[in-house]
Amino acid sequence: MEESNKDYIETAFLQLSFAVKLWYYLELYPIDKNKFDGSLTVKENRESIHFPKNEFNTYNDILLASENNVSICFGAAVITLWEAIKDKGEYSPTKLPNPLATTEQKIAGLIYMIRCCFAHSPAIPRWHITSEKYKIIYSVGSKSIDLRSVNDTRFYYESIGGDCLFARKEFPAEGH
Repeated sequence: MEESNKDYIETAFLQLSFAVKLWYYLELYPIDKNKFDGSLTVKENRESIHFPKNEFNTYNDILLASENNVSICFGAAVITLWEAIKDKGEYSPTKLPNPLATTEQKIAGLIYMIRCCFAHSPAIPRWHITSEKYKIIYSVGSKSIDLRSVNDTRFYYESIGGDCLFARKEFPAEGH
């Protein structure tokens, strides 16, 4: 059986969930920096890689790395989702009509635009919208996502209605 990108969507979003939960957990329940940031050598077969101790100067550096991991995982999830959509053939960028007419075309276009933010610049995601057909207001549920004038600006989760992801971090009380 041939592998398909759709086979990895669940894994990509599970990895994103893990990254978000890890970040929240590290903020709410600080771990011992010295125990975490120790020397580590990973050996596989005849190869090994070494990570020295004290790579993170402060606990805030660990939190920042964890937050950056959320961004990396979000980008990987949206790229995986786009690749699965593209595999179907009818939603490739060259086949999407101008203007985008159906809900499915608009969702595919929006996912493609978010994918471009991370594919072109994963460290500092930026909107890369050169085709006019993507410079529209997208409606997703009760959210409106306006991409008419964001080209070449930094990507922020708030621009796609994602401010709730980073608003409040709460884990249930122990034992619940």
